[in-house]
Amino acid sequence: AIHTGDHWAVVGPNGAGKSTLVRALTGEVPVVHGTIFPPEPACLRQQAAGLSFEHQRRLIEQEERREEHHAFSGRLDGGSRVGDFIRLPHRRVKNRPADALEGIQIEPLLERRICELSSGEMRRFQIAVALSASPRLLILDEPFDGLDPAVREQLAKIINELMGPERSVVLVTHRPSEIPPNATHVIGVKAGQVVFQGRREDVLERGRMDRLYAREPTDMREPPAGRPPRVPPRDAPPEVLIDLRDVTVVHHGVPVFENLCWTVSSGQHWAVSGPNGSGKTTLLKLVAGDHPQAYANTVRVFGKPRGGGSIGEIKAGIGLISAELQVRYRKAVTAEEVVLSGFFDSVGLYRRASSAQQAAARVWMESFGIQPLAAKKFNHLSQGEQRMVLLARAMVKPPRLLVLDEPCQGLDSSNRRLILQAVDHIAAAGSTTILYVTHHSDETPACITRRLSLVRTGAGPSRAVVSSVG
Repeated sequence: AIHTGDHWAVVGPNGAGKSTLVRALTGEVPVVHGTIFPPEPACLRQQAAGLSFEHQRRLIEQEERREEHHAFSGRLDGGSRVGDFIRLPHRRVKNRPADALEGIQIEPLLERRICELSSGEMRRFQIAVALSASPRLLILDEPFDGLDPAVREQLAKIINELMGPERSVVLVTHRPSEIPPNATHVIGVKAGQVVFQGRREDVLERGRMDRLYAREPTDMREPPAGRPPRVPPRDAPPEVLIDLRDVTVVHHGVPVFENLCWTVSSGQHWAVSGPNGSGKTTLLKLVAGDHPQAYANTVRVFGKPRGGGSIGEIKAGIGLISAELQVRYRKAVTAEEVVLSGFFDSVGLYRRASSAQQAAARVWMESFGIQPLAAKKFNHLSQGEQRMVLLARAMVKPPRLLVLDEPCQGLDSSNRRLILQAVDHIAAAGSTTILYVTHHSDETPACITRRLSLVRTGAGPSRAVVSSVG
């Protein structure tokens, strides 16, 4: 039971049922046993607003349909703007957190197109939409995912201040450290069951949380060997895998970065860091060939310039996992079919996989402890389970270049540890170079040897700073 002024934290491992629980509070999933008050889904939706990965998925799907309709009618406008969804109030209205909207720095994004937002900017946008509705019940499902440390700290203060007597807040998080001081209650769920619930001071203690997240096995099994590593001749220089020369990217007249130079050679493993909006995701899209301005710049991958050679050949050498891929992977296929699609770089499976490919997919899923999910529909999995499936998809080839954009986003502590182990295993095999993006310094794999930091001052373009790690 949630009373006005109660503020709940919902905790538990991936697949526990946390997101399903809070979706029931907004009438998004049917309640087939028991009762919920108010019983009408419309009433639930009227009193609650929130953000979640599913909300983001639906928003992107809506924008894609909108663009298709406009393209068919010849009215191309670049898509909806942030300001189409949010109106900053000119004066304070009762229960409207205008200061909160300012605190998450939404105003600079108002003229940006939804389709152009980075994952961190998308999170800020979702939070602003929820806050602008002035709900009696504010539901925040992993609100800190994808945010840089500065914005994360600011948002934590805002959420804590929102936990007042006039509304209730429900916060879903994998990190107990993210539970705000003003949270009054905690509920722990695991395997679809409530393990504990009560006032914060009665239930939030280290031993209980450790038992909640305990899971066996916690270590990654040895991954398949894959193809033999490319062995260069003795004394040969490392192979240049990525070469960016004086690259400039501009969005609607605003430079993301100018004259950026970056070279990645085999045997190097890079961390890419920088605040939200600094251009990290744009940079990775240039490498993967998913950004149109890659063809207006000098971008060479595996020795081939963009616009030259086979796009399929270059993509075949790259494994990718990102929040954007997860949002756009909406095909009604099983988890095993998602993993198999990695052999063909497709969203969905349109070719029959060979017996050898099927065996490799099973071995990778077993390595990550997700073989029990093989026959389940991908869109029925939790966000964390989907992320683990997509990592297996990225590795089945295996790739010469593995691009990991916030791979631990949405994962509990056990799966975060598993991801870091996997990345180090993959790097140690010697045939794959790692590009790794994270906003959490404690989630950097031990194999990382170099760092590219994108630094932005004011409204100017980002500049690249290269440094060694360790």
